Amino acid sequence: MTGQYQAMVGPLLFTAIIASLIAVPISIVALNIVKTVNKAVAKLEDFVKFDQLTGVLARSYFLEPVRQRFSDGGALFLVDADHFKQINDTYGHDVGDMALRLIGQTLNFNVRKSDLVGRVGGEEFAIFLKGVGDQEIVTRAEQIRTAIAENGKVIAGHEINLTVSIGIAKIKKGSTLTLIFKEADENLYSAKNAGRNQFVYGPSNLNLPDTIATAN
Repeated sequence: MTGQYQAMVGPLLFTAIIASLIAVPISIVALNIVKTVNKAVAKLEDFVKFDQLTGVLARSYFLEPVRQRFSDGGALFLVDADHFKQINDTYGHDVGDMALRLIGQTLNFNVRKSDLVGRVGGEEFAIFLKGVGDQEIVTRAEQIRTAIAENGKVIAGHEINLTVSIGIAKIKKGSTLTLIFKEADENLYSAKNAGRNQFVYGPSNLNLPDTIATAN
C-alpha cells in the first residue's frame, strides 16, 4: 500500500507544483489585463465627459456638478461667440473650429480649479464660479472678455477679431438651475443687442444702476 500511495502522490505533487508555477504568470497577466481595462474605461469616461473639440466639459457633465454646488453660492456666465456664423461662412468650418477651441482654452485658463467650464451649445459656453462676490464676478468677466478679444485677433493667419458676449446671473435664495440659466440667457441677449463684445450683469446683483459693462 505504501508503494501504491507514493505512486499516486508523486504525480499529484508534480501537478500541484506545475499548477503553482503557471498560476503566478497567469495572475500577473490577469492583473495587467485589469489595469489595461481600467485605463481604457478612464479614457472612455474622459471622451464622454469632455467636449472633444474645445476640451471643456460636455453639457451634461457640466450641469450636474452645478446642481450639486448650488448651496455654495456663486455665479453662472453664459459666453457666446460673436458673429460666429459669419466666421464659418467667410473662413470655413476649420477656422470656426479653431475659434471655438481658442475660446475653450481661454476660459479654462482664466478660471480657478474650483470653477466649472462647459460647452452648452454650438458656440455657447458656460462657466460656474463657486462662491464669488460681485466685484470678483465683474473682474473675472472683463478678464475673460479682453483675453478672448486679444487672443482672437488673428486665427490661422486670418484677421478674425474674435469677440464674445457674456450674460451673467448670480445664485440667490430660491434660485434653480432653470432660473439661473434663464437670467444669464436674458443678460446674454442684452449684451448682444447692446453691440456685443461686452458682458451684462443684472442690476439686482450690484449696488449700481442697470449695469452693462462694455468695451467697444
